[in-house]
Amino acid sequence: MESFKLADRSSPRDVRSSDGTKLFVREWATKGSAKGTILLVPGYGEQTGRYLHVGDFFQAAGFNVLAIDVRGQGRSGGTPAHVERYDQYLEDVRAGIGLVKVFPLFVLGHSFGGQLVLLLAARNELNITGYIASGPWLALTKPPAPWLVGLASMLNVLFPKCRFPTGIKRSQNSSDEAHLDSLADLDLNHGFVTARAFFEISAAARQLRATPRANAPVLIAQGKPDPVTSVDATIAFYHRLDAPAKELLIYDGLLHELHNERDREGVLEDYLAWIEKTMLSAGAGAETRTTKQNLV
Repeated sequence: MESFKLADRSSPRDVRSSDGTKLFVREWATKGSAKGTILLVPGYGEQTGRYLHVGDFFQAAGFNVLAIDVRGQGRSGGTPAHVERYDQYLEDVRAGIGLVKVFPLFVLGHSFGGQLVLLLAARNELNITGYIASGPWLALTKPPAPWLVGLASMLNVLFPKCRFPTGIKRSQNSSDEAHLDSLADLDLNHGFVTARAFFEISAAARQLRATPRANAPVLIAQGKPDPVTSVDATIAFYHRLDAPAKELLIYDGLLHELHNERDREGVLEDYLAWIEKTMLSAGAGAETRTTKQNLV
C-alpha cells in the first residue's frame, strides 16, 4: 500500500551563491501582509522536502517562509555532501537571506543547519532578529573512532571527496515512521559525508564551543536522549553563550528531529511563541530608542 505523502504547497525558485553555485529554495508566501520571514536551514544529508509541514505551519501563522538547500544537498548544485571551505555554506545561507523582502527575519536551523545558524550569530550577521537552533551540531553523541578520524585526515589531503557513511539511522531521528515516510524528495537524502566536509564542519563546531556568542536572541531546542548530536555539549554551550537573550528547551522523550517527532505540533508552537515574544521585545526596544532620540 502506498504511504501518505504531504502536499507540497511551496513555490520552487533558484538563487545563486556568491561563487555562482545554483541553490534550490522553497517559498511559502502569506496571503496579505506578512508578520515577518522565517528562513529554514535543514541538517546535513537532508533537504527542504522534509520541511513541508514546517513551512505550512509558519505560513498559517502569518509569516513568509523560505527554506534553502545549501550546496551538495537536495536539489542544489555542487558535489553531493561536499564543500571545499566552510564559509561556502555560510555564503549559501546568505544567498537565502538575500531573498527576504519582509522583516523581521528569524533563521531556524536543524542539526548541521543549527550549527550554521549559530555561526551566523557569532559572526554578527546583520538584519536577523532571532536565531533558532534545533539539535545543533556542536558535538556528536557518538563521535567516529579515532582510527577512522586518522584515516579520514589523510584522505582529506589526498582525496578530500572520499565518502564515509554517517551511520545515522532514521530511527534515531524520529519515532514517527509514518510521518517520515510522508516527507518529500526522500530519494535526495544521503547517508554519507566527505572527508573535507567532516573536518570543515568539525572545526566550525570547535570554534563555536570556544567562543559562544550571538548578536541577537537565541533559542536552542533539543530532544533527550538525542542519539545524533550531544545534549551535554548543547547545555554547556548554552550556559556559556553570551547573547542579548537566550532560552533553552529540552524535550524529554523526543529524538533528534523535534519537528518530525510525534509532538511536532507542540514543538512548533513553542518556536512560534518564542518568535512572537522576541518580536514584541524587539519592537519595544525600538520604540524606546525612538522616544529617547525624540527627547534629545
